[in-house]
Amino acid sequence: MSAPAPVTVPVRPFREPGLVTPGRLTEVLVAAGAAAPGDRVDAVTATPLGLGKLGHNVRYELAWAGGSGPASVVGKFPALDERSRHTGQGSDAYRREVAFYRELAGALPLPVPRCYAAGYDESSGDFVLLLGDAAPARPGDQLTGCTVDEVATVLTGLAAAQAVHWDRPAPGWLPVRGADGGRRLGAAYRLTAGAFAERFGDLLSPAALGVVEALRTRIRGWVRADRPPLTLLHGDLRVDNLLFTDGPQPAVTVVDWQTVQLGPGPSDAAYLVGGSLPTDVRRAREAELFASYHDALRAAGVRWSRDECWRSYRVNTVAGLHMTVVGAMLVARDGRGDAMFVAMAERHAAHVTDLDALTLLS
Repeated sequence: MSAPAPVTVPVRPFREPGLVTPGRLTEVLVAAGAAAPGDRVDAVTATPLGLGKLGHNVRYELAWAGGSGPASVVGKFPALDERSRHTGQGSDAYRREVAFYRELAGALPLPVPRCYAAGYDESSGDFVLLLGDAAPARPGDQLTGCTVDEVATVLTGLAAAQAVHWDRPAPGWLPVRGADGGRRLGAAYRLTAGAFAERFGDLLSPAALGVVEALRTRIRGWVRADRPPLTLLHGDLRVDNLLFTDGPQPAVTVVDWQTVQLGPGPSDAAYLVGGSLPTDVRRAREAELFASYHDALRAAGVRWSRDECWRSYRVNTVAGLHMTVVGAMLVARDGRGDAMFVAMAERHAAHVTDLDALTLLS
């Protein structure tokens, strides 16, 4: 008898990770086809996982009384910090990620965690995701960045995933980035850029601070530059949201889909390249990385000129700087987070300058 096809079980979300019990896990994993009827989780060991800002992740190691379900799963919940939780709820990030795993993840030709269960409460804004554990994959580190080969691997998978959604109808819950002409994103940047410069001014180079300030008067031009074709964007495609599997066949799993949206495909590519590599490495290898991304789009059936793709890529060097500035001011502050936002700001500001992106904004 063949195993049941994997499914994502709709569940009622709960606010606290400690409410995950052996009985609930048994029920969900059997319903999702990850364990057979009659299998039972006997004991659970919970360990906090990762450094996410808008979500709280917990690894649950499972002891089975009979059967052979997964050895561990990962639960994702709202952030423990109230300010970060409010940001996640107010930005619709929690509902979006649940919808992504329910409706889009299973057909995406890009490695993402398997989702066993997903739930969102419209009244409270609470959510829960029960995901496959990618261990022993190693999490990326935004401070150190990653290698050119790792970025190239992600770009190839990204292009294949974007090709599936390229210039096609999308679910109604999926926001279109520039639908309001950039007013919302522009206002968010203008409201936070001054506070960002004040908080990090002593840690940033004058050049980076100059770009942060210069963008304040041109930020809406970035989103107004959005034009078809549009496709699926991760929206925060950076090293901390990647899990790397080493070995003869290296792979990268993409996590944290809270900012999924529709927009121009090169936005994710520019964000990834600009924020994931040390600036000197990015300068030396960017041309070949962009070519690999465009070639992968073409191989997946997308017909778009290299010049148009490159122009969109240049404009969207701004995406990473926008996310850095706004994100830094909306989540809980800690030492590692401050260092991360400084590193991101320096890299993305240099990227904007190197590709002369501000001249394309009007």
